[in-house]
Amino acid sequence: MSLTRRTVLTAMATAPVLASAETARAHAGQAPLATGFVAENRPGYGLNARNRFDLRAEPVDLFGREVLLKQGTVHQQVAFDPVTGLAYVTQVISDGRRLADEPAAVPGADRGRRGDLCVNEVAPDGSVGAVMYLRGVGHGGGLGVEHVDGRPVLWLETDADPVADGFTYGKRIGRVAFTPDAIIDAGSGLIEVFDPVPGSSHTTPSLDVEHGRIGVRHRSSGKDEYRVYDLDAFKSRVFTPLYSFPCHYRTQAWCLYGDLVYQNEGSAYSTANLRPGNSWWNVYDITTGLMIERSFNTTALDLSHRETEAITVRTTPNGPQLVFGFATREPGPRRMALYGITGTTDGTGDHVPWTDLEYDAGVYAPNSSHYVPQYRQLGDRVYLHLRLSRKNSTPWTNGETVLTLPPHIRPHRTQGMVGQITGSGISDSLTVRWEVQTDGALRIFDQRGFTGWIGLDAGYFIS
Repeated sequence: MSLTRRTVLTAMATAPVLASAETARAHAGQAPLATGFVAENRPGYGLNARNRFDLRAEPVDLFGREVLLKQGTVHQQVAFDPVTGLAYVTQVISDGRRLADEPAAVPGADRGRRGDLCVNEVAPDGSVGAVMYLRGVGHGGGLGVEHVDGRPVLWLETDADPVADGFTYGKRIGRVAFTPDAIIDAGSGLIEVFDPVPGSSHTTPSLDVEHGRIGVRHRSSGKDEYRVYDLDAFKSRVFTPLYSFPCHYRTQAWCLYGDLVYQNEGSAYSTANLRPGNSWWNVYDITTGLMIERSFNTTALDLSHRETEAITVRTTPNGPQLVFGFATREPGPRRMALYGITGTTDGTGDHVPWTDLEYDAGVYAPNSSHYVPQYRQLGDRVYLHLRLSRKNSTPWTNGETVLTLPPHIRPHRTQGMVGQITGSGISDSLTVRWEVQTDGALRIFDQRGFTGWIGLDAGYFIS
């Protein structure tokens, strides 16, 4: 699914009816929000969890280029105004920036540990039209946008406790009108605060206006959890979740859409994370709490830096679109690259193709083109398929490494599988033990010294 060409989506082709820049910014200086506003034109509930975005579909490039935001830091999350189509993007404020009410420039480390954010308003051509600043709110990993009385209203984390080092995260949910050039501190009356899980931390929201829901990810007692609420009830501070379930895997960003939560993870390229990197999608069915898909993301592998960030769903004339991105450019300042998928799948898993594995063709030969070594991943299971013979007909050796798996599907612990061998000249068991090791080595263990083929038909291990 790596992009072979950069397909540009223009505003006319992809966005809802766009307001003019003047209209989009006319909300500056308005009064704080009252509780109980509801976004316009909201359809009813009902998106079956089997009708989901096809993560194997070819993505398109939203801007046709890597976008430079107002800060040089990594963007964290993006969300779209459902009426104007404008994008809103969070970043930690850059090192050495001085805001209008600050006596001196502030180091970037202080911004991160205090939770000082910049929110960018981005047009469909990738230009940044306006920004606002929110201090002491968190890291910006969650974001949602409503359109209320002609203005965009942001949902994001707030009330972060400063830390001694690193990054701080919000412990409550805030709702605030986007106001160009505004500087607002956590605790201000301009931010409406919601505390659905008192005492929690790393609390981030995701807004699904189309289906009238809000999701909250939080950490309590060291464990991460998702909760999904009715949006109107949540605004009225009725914090009874419709669904709740545990999170799995490290998360960069996540979003709620219908009966699904989409979660992405991954870190930047490095000596410990070589191309193709470690970017993954995880998909949960909120009605059961089960993770129903785990797919490796091979989009735009040629990006510099390529750090997995941001995931959301937006409305387009062609239907809903899953938008995801990467922070790019090494060295900085960082830029934002966003991509979109509109194709859907029935979710049966049949759409997940088998992918060829590299092996030493000078030593091994598959029995036929149907038995070339391959893998595919469904959820957290990696299935392997092969049938190989030694070209020189010498015996197989105990502990022989037959091939090495690519880094992105290697397990975190050694795991065993049972395979089969040729029946020719074998009078006892026709099974053989395989092991997948943490360095990716796929090894065969058998002390009989037999010749002939060995196989592994759709055996799997847990990634």
